[in-house]
Amino acid sequence: MYCRKCGAKIADKAKFRDSCGEEVVKVKQRNDTQRYRDLQEQQALEKEKKKSNRELKREKKLAGLKNPYVYPALGSAIVAFTLGIFPYPKSWGIGTALWMRILILVVALLSDYHCTQARRVNNMYYTQYRYKVQPNLVNTATTIAVITTIVALFSLFMK
Repeated sequence: MYCRKCGAKIADKAKFRDSCGEEVVKVKQRNDTQRYRDLQEQQALEKEKKKSNRELKREKKLAGLKNPYVYPALGSAIVAFTLGIFPYPKSWGIGTALWMRILILVVALLSDYHCTQARRVNNMYYTQYRYKVQPNLVNTATTIAVITTIVALFSLFMK
């Protein structure tokens, strides 16, 4: 091995050059195949780092997504369903009263409205982010609301 600066011969285990006093820097020789592999590994690491940063940003964005219609839809569906099947005492005379059937229908229609809005918001989120906010809850509320609306309409026109 020879010094690049002064050209003097350097011992293999020397840490400093005897002639000029410079520190010996050993350069590892690599062939083209090794350089190519190293470059591929470096690019893969950078790509993975960018991907993880992208996923973190996506998770933050998705955590901030809210659907304000989910709980009102479920709540009003449960209220309408409960009013429709609650066993009133006959002495109260409200179980079959017209105003009670109309009230049940109005609450059921309100629930249908909230379910429709919850689905609309979820569809918007799905087109933008491929993510839906509590889809099972929305489906449950929609099922209850539709059943209650059908039964309320039936009971309203059958008496």
